[in-house]
Amino acid sequence: MKRVPYYPNHEDNKHCMLASYRMIISYLLRKELTWEQLEELTGFEDGRVAWTLKGILELHKMGLDIKMIEPFDYKRYSTKGVDYLKNLWPKEIYNWYIDNSNILDIKKYIPEFLQSINFEKRFASQKDIDDMLDEGRLVFVTLNSRLLNNKEGYVSHAVLIVDREENKYIVNDPGGPLGMGGGVKKNKK
Repeated sequence: MKRVPYYPNHEDNKHCMLASYRMIISYLLRKELTWEQLEELTGFEDGRVAWTLKGILELHKMGLDIKMIEPFDYKRYSTKGVDYLKNLWPKEIYNWYIDNSNILDIKKYIPEFLQSINFEKRFASQKDIDDMLDEGRLVFVTLNSRLLNNKEGYVSHAVLIVDREENKYIVNDPGGPLGMGGGVKKNKK
């Protein structure tokens, strides 16, 4: 089993993506980064979660092999902008991303992202997760933490799937997106 270091979310509960990146960098590159270095790496701004694009490009530049599967159409977003987002998401999700993330600031990274990253525009499946784990990858996943906690609404949250045992995934969950609380699972030792 992989011995991926575990890092909890920052005390502000808005750094789940950064905590997941910290785990990735520590495990794959054997580097320790501070919150400030991670904020710079990802484009995090105080009070707003960072969309993953800048961070993915930086990880790629560090020599990591990135494979990304998600249904977001970056090419279309780069040309249609906010109109694409309004048609993509229900109002509640659209409002959450506009109010709580830097989605409006990522267009400048899209051309480099599309040229540099192994990206498939589609929904990922459980088989994709299994295949990536079989390839020795760590699997970064964003999800709705409200759904995980059996609550109405939408709050984006990042976790890191580090391995699996039979039909159960081992997840390093940094915990607490935007004050939601929730369980934290450490990688088994």
